[in-house]
Amino acid sequence: MKKISICSLFCLFLFSLLLLAPSQPFAQKIELRTSAQPCLHGFPMWYAEQSGMLKDAPFTMKFMLFASGAPQTEALAADQWDIGTMGTVPTMMASMRYGYKLIGISNEEAATNDIWVRPDSPLAKAAGAVPNYPDIYGNADLWRGKKILATTVSTGHYALTSTLKAMGLKDSDVNIVHMEQGQAMTAFNAGEGDILQLWAPLSYVAEAKKWVRVSSGAAAKVSIAGGIGVRKDFAEKHPDLTIAWLNIYMGILEDMKANPDKYIKPLLDYFNNYCGLELTEDMVKLEFKYRPLYTVSEQVREMETPSMLPASLRGVAEFMLSQGRIRQKEFDGYVKQNFFIDASFMKKVAQERAAK
Repeated sequence: MKKISICSLFCLFLFSLLLLAPSQPFAQKIELRTSAQPCLHGFPMWYAEQSGMLKDAPFTMKFMLFASGAPQTEALAADQWDIGTMGTVPTMMASMRYGYKLIGISNEEAATNDIWVRPDSPLAKAAGAVPNYPDIYGNADLWRGKKILATTVSTGHYALTSTLKAMGLKDSDVNIVHMEQGQAMTAFNAGEGDILQLWAPLSYVAEAKKWVRVSSGAAAKVSIAGGIGVRKDFAEKHPDLTIAWLNIYMGILEDMKANPDKYIKPLLDYFNNYCGLELTEDMVKLEFKYRPLYTVSEQVREMETPSMLPASLRGVAEFMLSQGRIRQKEFDGYVKQNFFIDASFMKKVAQERAAK
């Protein structure tokens, strides 16, 4: 009998492993491309990744940062991300034109979409001049013709237009110059423009500089709900991953609502070390003062009550229609689709939690 060499035995061992191996390769986790902005609503999933909470998630995550909603929406159209958070206006445009599903509310932003002047501006000394709008400073005569640095086609623009409307003015009655937020802040600080439109967290920098807030979405009595949303085709192909992502996001959001002090330093780290801003702890604390957050049950109620989120979104759509940014046909389709609100994912999160 011939002796079997060690090499032959090893080859037989490898062959047996191949026979016993499963016919299908081990499934790789799907990469979930998450989009965000240097805002409070972008923080939860960044924090989840940084703190190791995604280790056992059924997906891997690519975190993508955008300066504002317009480039974020353009990237969505180019199929560059799957799920994320944006302001109301870009959420609406993404829904209307690309079927983007609105699956939650990141925060209420009306108070932090605001408008500022320097302390020596005549507007700063004219509080309560607009009937029924006590928190708007100045009047039509003082606002008319002013140069306003603003990020157009945004929730901040909506707050600005709503402010002008409260005084009987239109965008055409002032000189609106489009700039991204950081650019506008720098230009205004250097003396350019008469009025500056901002949103948090740069609003807190303006407050620290002793600039005067002359209006906001809240002052103009409009609701501005930040949106949590997902690409239509991704949601339909991967509803389980969408729910898993949303469950993690909402877990952090609810904890932020219940324990804000716990998140001051991590949020400061997000803004300063990741987003490249220069904020202080006192500024970050204002996020929890001015931005209401919603629990899962509150989210479901907001999405399913016509006088709540649907009414807020209708107001934004009417603004965009009046601006000529959307057509009547688009507006009608948006309303008919109930503003592309899809509460099913949030309700599923609630069901999964109740079952535990």
